[in-house]
Amino acid sequence: MTTLSSTFDNVRLTLSLALLRWYIIPGAKLRVYLARVRGRKGPTLMHVVTNATIQWFAKSLSTLQFRAVTSACVDVQALLAGCPSLLEENAQCGSVNATEFDGLWLSRAPGATHTIMYIHGGGFVSGSPCSAASYLLQLAVELRARGVLVDILAVGYDLAPEHPFPHALRQISSAYTYILARGKPIVLAGDSAGGNLCLALLRHLSEPHPAIPPVDCGIQAGVLVATCADGIVAPGTPGVIAACLMSPWVNLRNDGESYHRNASKDCLHRGALNTWSKAYLDSQPMDKYTCPITCTTGWAAALPASTLLMSGELDLFVADILAFASNVEKVS
Repeated sequence: MTTLSSTFDNVRLTLSLALLRWYIIPGAKLRVYLARVRGRKGPTLMHVVTNATIQWFAKSLSTLQFRAVTSACVDVQALLAGCPSLLEENAQCGSVNATEFDGLWLSRAPGATHTIMYIHGGGFVSGSPCSAASYLLQLAVELRARGVLVDILAVGYDLAPEHPFPHALRQISSAYTYILARGKPIVLAGDSAGGNLCLALLRHLSEPHPAIPPVDCGIQAGVLVATCADGIVAPGTPGVIAACLMSPWVNLRNDGESYHRNASKDCLHRGALNTWSKAYLDSQPMDKYTCPITCTTGWAAALPASTLLMSGELDLFVADILAFASNVEKVS
């Protein structure tokens, strides 16, 4: 049975790659060409081809195959070496191998005043702390040019289906406690599924999940007013002062209006998203920790005063993100 399954997977991958080369990519290029001939503005050729490639892999490959072909292997040291303004501040990179979680310091400088805690996306089934390394280091460079020096920790978490909810949230909570102990104001950031986990963490901080140890710290306007349960964080230590969520996956039901309107324009595919959400939930019901759009209360206490939700008009998630933002505005 194992041999048969392996053979099927190999055939599936081979056919997927062949169709990508001879059908998917040429079709994407043709769409861009026709749009230009008709005088229509739209995404660049590179964006269209990239989106078509990722969407095709999401549709045609198994979850584990998708993880394998989209895994990023990045030389962070080489990326940091290309950021002279950070090197001037003696910034370094390095791994974190804690008991409960793994992470990657993309930039850590002695004079940093804030810490960006970044949670990567990937549908809960793929991705790694390296996924957004180039973008995050560029962000650090841009902030440095504006007079703000930040540390950036990209947090890793175990993936579904091997590790369903609430495993990742438990790891993210542990990572937050680790960063909290460093005593710097925290900017929480994440994309897609990482944005979902950011919201789950913020909810857990204000309303602890019953299966996860609480971070016994009250937050008022981004300042802790109590000591964490293990005693390592002193009262008054800065907590999450801001959150930046890029195309957060706020609706695991995947039934927003823009799923239909933007079906051919995004890099994601509704069928794949349904598969990934089922893998993450593992038959558990959706709740305020997994499907933020279904919860319309408690956000005033959970979200920091400075919270940025980002999306785009061609995003599958855009309608859900707008609806979630509306829910938040009504109660905060």
